[in-house]
Amino acid sequence: MREMCVICCVTMVLFPLVSAYTSSFYTDNNLGQSVPIIQVKQKQQDVQQELLELMGLYSKPKSKVNEKNIQSASKFMQDLYKSLKEVDGYDYVGDSHIHINNLVNVSSLGLDPEKVEGSDVIVSFINKDGEVHIRHKKDSTFYFDFTEVSIREHLKGAELRLYKEVSPAFSSGTFSLNLYFIKDAADMEEKILELESTLRVDWAKTGWITLDATSAARNWTLFPHSNRGLLLKVFDSSGKEHEPRDIGIVSRRGPMDKMPFLVGYMDMDTEILSRRARSLRQARWAQNKDDVSYADNPFTPHQGTPRYKSNSSCQRHNLYINFREIGFDNEFLIAPDGYSAFFCEGDCSFPLGIHMNATNHAIVQTLVHLMTPLEAPKPCCAPTKFGPITLLYYDANSSVVLKRFKEMIVKACGCL
Repeated sequence: MREMCVICCVTMVLFPLVSAYTSSFYTDNNLGQSVPIIQVKQKQQDVQQELLELMGLYSKPKSKVNEKNIQSASKFMQDLYKSLKEVDGYDYVGDSHIHINNLVNVSSLGLDPEKVEGSDVIVSFINKDGEVHIRHKKDSTFYFDFTEVSIREHLKGAELRLYKEVSPAFSSGTFSLNLYFIKDAADMEEKILELESTLRVDWAKTGWITLDATSAARNWTLFPHSNRGLLLKVFDSSGKEHEPRDIGIVSRRGPMDKMPFLVGYMDMDTEILSRRARSLRQARWAQNKDDVSYADNPFTPHQGTPRYKSNSSCQRHNLYINFREIGFDNEFLIAPDGYSAFFCEGDCSFPLGIHMNATNHAIVQTLVHLMTPLEAPKPCCAPTKFGPITLLYYDANSSVVLKRFKEMIVKACGCL
């Protein structure tokens, strides 16, 4: 039980341990007010690194957010983030997956519920101009960099999103859009085209359309160096081929908010990610162990006067994390600016009231402590229920990543 209390207390002090002479973190002062936690500059950098490792990143990516071809992908993901943000308020205990409910407007975003449901990572890949080399087909080819995608990110599905306008060249008819997966042939000058998906559209269709690209994306995830891109061909009802721009498909030279992009839906192996983050964290802590003292912990009574001490019974307290003041600018982290993490603190003394959410073991431990204090400590005030948060950010390839992280918000506290 003592080990459990220590583990639970780690979550309580993780964020306040590291900050700068700024107000990156805010907590209660027992007077109904939120006050900043003041720490040294080095600790702010440590928290930033801690959060990056939690996100599966080794360092803060240097994205090119001002590139023209990133605007449409970014806009789509921000709209998706706003729709899914409301779902964070629902209780999916121990679950970091994205769930579709009536708060998410699936149709307005053109989402496939089967791909979204159960994902915990959604990535928008921007089209890399000039990476596919097929003569006279620059406006019909697409290339999406999958080198940053791990095979442990199980791909549930992928779709190419294209914007179609009404073309003045046609006033009737339907067209077949054939998407091909480009592969190398024996002759390096030749390419093999494997049909990936087909979609029929009316000449008057306006707005975003999607073509399935799951098979190609799965291949690129396993063999990123075999990625030769995608090719789009358009045929009318008589079988005659047309250029995509002829029927109103916006190409790489179109408006920046209508650029083509690819969306991937993934189910992350969170256990492996957690082990990698712990390994990186332990190595870094081993290097910096001489720089850490009890005085760095605002909750500890071991040295000096604690910056925070509660005399109340076990309960949840405010703790706001400001990502911008940690150093996550909007060229990396798109949203949110910060969030309320909360923490648990307070006394677990006899009698343990109903509001303390005490376990049976905690009640027994309290009785033992009353009779023989040296035999067992008092129960520990710790989180009993957590909630997830959703982060939206750019990776090193300027792809836009939406990822949910479980156990980031304390929802309830209790005596354990």
